[in-house]
Order: sequence, then structure tokens, then C-alpha cells
Amino acid sequence: MQLPAAKDVNFDIDKYLNRFVPRPRLHLLPKPVSWFLGYRDKPRREIGNVLVWGWSFVGAFCGVALIEGVVKSSPSIQSYAPPIILGSFGAAAILEYNTIESPLAQPRNSILGHFLSALVGVIITKLFQLSPQFENLRWLAGALSCGLASAVMGLTRTTHPPAGATALLAAVDPQVSALGWFLLPLVLLSSVLMLGSALAINNIQRQFPTFWWTPSSLSKTRNSNSTTTTTTTTTHDIEKVASGAKSSTSVAERNQEAGVVSDQEPRIVISAQKIVVPEGLYLAGEERGILEILQDRLRRTLESENGLASGSSSVTKIGATRD
Repeated sequence: MQLPAAKDVNFDIDKYLNRFVPRPRLHLLPKPVSWFLGYRDKPRREIGNVLVWGWSFVGAFCGVALIEGVVKSSPSIQSYAPPIILGSFGAAAILEYNTIESPLAQPRNSILGHFLSALVGVIITKLFQLSPQFENLRWLAGALSCGLASAVMGLTRTTHPPAGATALLAAVDPQVSALGWFLLPLVLLSSVLMLGSALAINNIQRQFPTFWWTPSSLSKTRNSNSTTTTTTTTTHDIEKVASGAKSSTSVAERNQEAGVVSDQEPRIVISAQKIVVPEGLYLAGEERGILEILQDRLRRTLESENGLASGSSSVTKIGATRD
């Protein structure tokens, strides 16, 4: 049996996790609550970039100030002599209040990205502290922490660039490394506070988050024996069509299904049912996430216009089409 080349190997953890993730039920909550959790029953109206700049200023100020205020005013936290705020949350504020539609700014990435990076940083630092030459090896511990945190976030699909600094600080900053395992709850608390502030501020005239776990559809269906099975659509479901004369017909057929006027040029097709990309086009995780966000927005727009409620039947239809 010939193993695939390393450059051809892909792994999507959501293929295994999403079957256990329940479908969002935000629409069942009272409207004021669901509104500030990012749910909209009809497409939102875009605002100008000047307002975006203004809200990003207000959000970053409030989010950072909230974390600093809680840390500074809590005697139990102050007993560990922590920094007033981790520098990585300054970078996180730009993502969570300015580029709020980025897949990297969503709750899964911001909370789990920071937490997993802090965990990696603490573990690597404690291992290095076993050496009497630790102070001379801080630079190596920092580099290893940041690199390993990047790999872990990629594996778990929780990539959050500011979290790389969280792992780095755990190793190279004496004040942060002195916190030891206490860094984990401190990072978790800071992440939750910033997320709470983002939910309140970003939903005044904008919409946040774009998704809580994944932009892909999640649904549960029951079979004839009344046992519950889970059907999910994740990024591995993005169809790829081969290039060439034969594939041109294939692209044309798919474009016609999606309601798109076709020609001979390769193109990306996004419909409410599926996403089709040329086979030779490589998509990074963030790029795939953006396509799924656009598909989710298209699906919501169509449901709003047609007065159709989303349900498990839509996922079943997608699966049937792909088969």
C-alpha cells in the first residue's frame, strides 16, 4: 500500500467533531437576547467604514479596559502579581472589534485559541524550568512555544494570531511565566470578558459573531429506528472539479444547477447547497472559512426571502445533491 505524499495529506478535525456539535438554537431565544448573540431573522444592513472605525475604537477601549479593571480590582487575582493585561489581548481587540467578520475573530478561535496557546506555553516553560540553565534557554522555550501553539491551533481549527503571543509570553516574560498554571484561568477569564464586550458592542449596528463553532451547517436527523444520527457539512465537502475540456462541461452543469450563467472560464460557484472550486485551486483554512461564511449568508438571505425556516431537511438535500 502506497502512502500519499506529505504535500497531499489533509486533515479536518471538524469532520469528526461536528457530528457531536448541536445545531444552533439562537432563534428560540427572546429576540433581544438572540440579537446580542449574533442571530438575525433577516439580512443585516451594511454600515459605512467610518462607523466601523468608530465602533472599533469604542470596542477596543471598552474590551481592554474591562479586562484591566477586573484584574486590577480582584484581590484573588492580584495575589498572583499578574500583569494588568496580557499584551496579546491588545492584538485580539483589533480582530474582535475591527475585522469582526474574519473567521479568525470568531468565538471558537478567540477563546480556544488563547487557551490552547496558554496551555502549550505553560507546559513548554515548565519542562524547560527543569533545567538549571532555564534563563539562558528562555529564547528557545519561547520559539518552541509559539511554533507548537501555531500547529495546535491549526490542528484544532482555532487559529487566532494574537494567541501566538500568549504562548510566547508564557515562556519569555518572567512575570507571566511566574504565574504557572494560573495563567490558564487568567487567559480564559480575559477571553470571556473580551467576548462579552464584543457581543454587546459589535451587535449595536453590526453583527457578531458570524458563527459560534463553524459556518458549516449542523443538523441532527432520526432514522427509521428512531436512533439519532448526525449529519454535518464541513469544509471537506467543498467540491473540486478537474480542469480541462471534459471538466468544462462538468463546471457548466454545476453552474447551471446553482443558477449561474456558465462559460469556459474556471470559477468558484457558491450556492445555498454547495461550493464548487476548480481542482487546481488550493484554499487555505481561512479562505475556506470565508467561502462558507458567504454560503451561510446566502442561505439565510434565501430563507428570509422565501419565508423558509432552516431545518434538517436542508442538510439532507445537500447530502443528496453531493451524492
